Amino acid sequence: MDCLINTAKDVELLCKNKILHNCLGDDEVVANMFNRLGDSVSLPLYNFYGDIFHNVNDYCDRHWNRWIANLRHNYFNTPWTIISVFAALFLLILTLIQTVFSVLAYFQ
Repeated sequence: MDCLINTAKDVELLCKNKILHNCLGDDEVVANMFNRLGDSVSLPLYNFYGDIFHNVNDYCDRHWNRWIANLRHNYFNTPWTIISVFAALFLLILTLIQTVFSVLAYFQ
């Protein structure tokens, strides 16, 4: 759990997405509680979630995946932006076709 929640902002995000229900009131208190949960606990040598944790970190560290996530989060966060990009590409293709036919008509 300590890897999941480090700051009060993490608690706020988890509460906003209804993953965590904060009954303590302050997000900083919840973050401190989660960070201190495993202080006096000895863990087994094999961690069941270690492979999953490692795979998620490898996936997130790839530049291509980070670039795509940034693009989706910042520029394509609504359906209207995606529709407008496709419309702009369609109009650009039509403009190129018109240019090609204009050049062909000039030389014939």
